[in-house]
Amino acid sequence: MDYEQLSNFFSGELPPDEAASFLALLEADEELREEAIRLKNSWVAAQLTAEQTGDKEIAQKGWERFSERIHTDKAGKEGISNGRDSSKIVIWPFRRVAVAAAVAVILVVASSITGYIINQKSSVTAFHTMTVPAGQSTQLTLPDGSEIWLNACSKLTYPEKFTSKKREIQLEGEGLFKVISDKKKPFVVKTGLMDIIATGTQFNVSAYPDDHWISTTLIEGAVRLQSDKDNSRYDLKSGQIAIFDKQTQRISASDTDTDMQISWIHGEYQFRETALEDLAKRFERYYNLVFVFENESMKQRKFTGTFYNSQSIESVLRVIATSTDMQYSISNHIIYIK
Repeated sequence: MDYEQLSNFFSGELPPDEAASFLALLEADEELREEAIRLKNSWVAAQLTAEQTGDKEIAQKGWERFSERIHTDKAGKEGISNGRDSSKIVIWPFRRVAVAAAVAVILVVASSITGYIINQKSSVTAFHTMTVPAGQSTQLTLPDGSEIWLNACSKLTYPEKFTSKKREIQLEGEGLFKVISDKKKPFVVKTGLMDIIATGTQFNVSAYPDDHWISTTLIEGAVRLQSDKDNSRYDLKSGQIAIFDKQTQRISASDTDTDMQISWIHGEYQFRETALEDLAKRFERYYNLVFVFENESMKQRKFTGTFYNSQSIESVLRVIATSTDMQYSISNHIIYIK
């Protein structure tokens, strides 16, 4: 590995053409990719801490430790010999864009990432937790190569390595999963009330704690839904959405527009005959606001339309008010629906 090139890559000093070539090299060589991720851990840890605490000195010290580790490995010393994390994390905001380095890699910090970093003694934690704040979205790659996109106000807990017979992760919120096939080691998304089981497929799960339901949309492949309460099972077909009612513990499935269900990963939010109460919950997550329905009857009023993450909440509310008889007022980040 060219350690000087690696250092310049993460510091943003690598020219665009060299950065593109270096990225291609990392993607093609798994061992090289893991080593690069391992070496940048201390720097990423400092960047995350600095973002949350506002302490720029932490970031500088983290970069110094990162450089020291590169030079240590370059000299042939032991460096970090135990414990690797092959997870890759890319996080972007809905309404803020930060271009990091000349390769245009977007990197901002989620509200908390726990247990991801390897410390200087090379010890690792058993699990990692990624928490995404309101108004942001995250993409990461798990140790097995499976890709996940996490929506705003979501939390994902996953092991550092999948060592058991199942690849189990815990989800609160919404995520799009592109699972690497492994029939001998099923991939299980646990939501607390229902498990989504797959061997290799692409599907979307929405399991926010404040929603009355959990939805699973199957884009391709096959998944099995299993209730935690009675172990009842339901095999979902491609192009279908399954709704698990938290109160009745029952599952209902129907055909759906899968592109609409996963439009959020592209910054587009499509609604079709959606109750304003459900819209309000989504907007609370996107815009970090609070909705108060002074008129209870408005909660079930339906709306059909499309919004983009670049739109302001004022623009969104004006469109909804024009399409319905909804009235609203805004005061200190609280939206009152009349």
